[in-house]
Amino acid sequence: MENDFYDKTRPELEQVMAERFEASAYRARQLFEWVYKRGITDVAQMTNISAELRGRLGAHFVFPCAKIRERNVSLDGTRKYLFEIDNGDLVESVMIKQPKRMTLCVSSQVGCGMGCGFCRTATMGLRRNLRTSEIIQQVRGVIDDAKNFGDMFDNVVFMGMGEPLHNFKAVVGALELLRDSCAFNLSGRKITVSSVGLVPAIQKFGEAKVDVNLAVSLNATTDEVRSKIMPVNKAYPIGVLLQCLRKFPLKPRRKITIEYVMLRGINDSDADLRRLPKILHGIACKVNLIPYNENAGLDFLSPTREVLDSWHNGLMRAGLDCTIRWSKGQDINAACGQLAVARQQAVVAQ
Repeated sequence: MENDFYDKTRPELEQVMAERFEASAYRARQLFEWVYKRGITDVAQMTNISAELRGRLGAHFVFPCAKIRERNVSLDGTRKYLFEIDNGDLVESVMIKQPKRMTLCVSSQVGCGMGCGFCRTATMGLRRNLRTSEIIQQVRGVIDDAKNFGDMFDNVVFMGMGEPLHNFKAVVGALELLRDSCAFNLSGRKITVSSVGLVPAIQKFGEAKVDVNLAVSLNATTDEVRSKIMPVNKAYPIGVLLQCLRKFPLKPRRKITIEYVMLRGINDSDADLRRLPKILHGIACKVNLIPYNENAGLDFLSPTREVLDSWHNGLMRAGLDCTIRWSKGQDINAACGQLAVARQQAVVAQ
C-alpha cells in the first residue's frame, strides 16, 4: 500500500519525502525515530516537525495495527499470538521463552506453498504473501503486548508460517527495518531467516548481502527420502542445494544453520548419521537436531532419546558444531512445525 508507513524502508521513505513533501533525509530520520523509537503514530504529536508539515504527513500516511485475536501462554512461558492483519487474514507469531533470552518467531506468508509433509502450516496451502508492513505489524504487536509481561525479545527468527525466501522483497524490507538504527536497531547476528532450500532465492539472498543469519531445513541425507517429505527437493536436490551453500558468502565466524527435523524410522538411521557429516563437508555450518513434535497432528513419530543422543554425540565426534533444539510451547501448538490457522477460520474472519 502506497500510504502504509510500515511498508517503507528509510531510503524509500526519503524518496517519498523528496517527491511529495521536502527533500530531507533528516525528516525521514525524525519520522522513523518518532514511530519506531517512541512508539508515536499520531503525527500531530511529533512536535519537532512544523504544524503545516505534520498536517500533510498525517493526511498521507497510515499506520495499520495488527489485532491480537488470541494470545495463549504455554506452561514453559512461551506465548503464541494469533494476529488479524489486512483483509481479515490470520497469522501466528510466537515469543519463545529460553533460559537466557526471548526469541520472536514471525510469519512471512499466510499459509505456505512448500508442502513439507511434517509441517502443519503446509496443510493450509499458500493463501498469499505478507507485505513488509504485515511482518512489522507482528513485531510491533508483540512489543506492545510484552509490556504486560515485563520482557522483550533479544532475537528474531523468520521461522513462522511461510517460506521467507518465497516472499523475497517483503522479507528483505522487513530485515532492513529490523536492523535500521533508527527503527528496531537489531544486530544482524540476532536475526535468522530460515529456508526449505530455494536455491535461486538463496543465491539472490547472498548477492543482496543482507547481514543476517541463514538457516536451511535439510531433514534428510538422500534425495529419495528428502523428496518424499519435502517436495522442493525435486526441483533443487541435495547436491545442488549443498553446492549453493558452499558458495554462500559468509562474514568471518558466521555459520549457516542446518536444521534437521528427526523423524523416527525415516531419516534417523545409523546410515543417515554416517552420511550427514560427509555431505556437509566444506560448508561452514552448525547443525540443529529438532525432534519431531508428535502433537503437530501428522503421521510421524519423534526419535527415541537413545537415537537422539547417539546422533548428537556422533556429529560432535565428527567435528560438527551440533545442538539439540528442544521445542517450546508444544502444549499450545506453538512449537516447530505446529503453526497453522484453520482455513474456515480465516474465511470467517473476512
